Amino acid sequence: MMKCSKMNPAWIRHLPMTWLYRIILFLAWCYFKIFHRHKIYGTDNYYEGAAIIAANHTSYLDPPALAISWPQEVHFLARESLFKNRFFGGLIRKLNAHPVSGDAGDIGVFKLIGSLLSEGKKIILFPEGRRSETDELSVLKSGISLLVSRAEAAVIPAYIHGTYAVWNRKRKFPKWFGKTACVFGQPILWSSYAHLGKKEGQKALTDEIGRSIEALRKQYEREVVRPR
Repeated sequence: MMKCSKMNPAWIRHLPMTWLYRIILFLAWCYFKIFHRHKIYGTDNYYEGAAIIAANHTSYLDPPALAISWPQEVHFLARESLFKNRFFGGLIRKLNAHPVSGDAGDIGVFKLIGSLLSEGKKIILFPEGRRSETDELSVLKSGISLLVSRAEAAVIPAYIHGTYAVWNRKRKFPKWFGKTACVFGQPILWSSYAHLGKKEGQKALTDEIGRSIEALRKQYEREVVRPR
């Protein structure tokens, strides 16, 4: 049976992070807890080393939802245009956002992610590439598997529930209230696919990431949304 996480959130743990990051994380945590009754599951699948947290993507709320849910500091990729304003760009840089002008398959983005992984960081990526038009998982892009195969990092699959209902692509502003959750699955290691040919292994890994996210969704709906 799926149980809520008992691990302390990252902002309260004695981990190395800036005070600004800790304060913003705390405020985001308060927002999700008060307005969206946010729940966290699966942190017993905690992974210490460098990893990509790969999740479904339907809302602007997905990055902060994952950030407050994972019990460590995380890093993000953000559109380069968001950094044009000096003040706002400087702020989100301090919150671990990194400017990119393409997707995970571009050489510049590839090098950036590889550098962060080599430092043992956790990076949030959305393998669909963009926010989905619906609350269903769309086709995953292959760039994430290429990154994992090169960096030999782990992938932590995650399912985000409820953010679509609160703030999807069709809404200009989020709803005041809702119910959200993040569910983390078992880490997926490249070593399980390294024996396959390069392209075959990357495709198999991409497929496994998609299956894992979908399995977490079904488990959440079966055990939490519609328990027997």
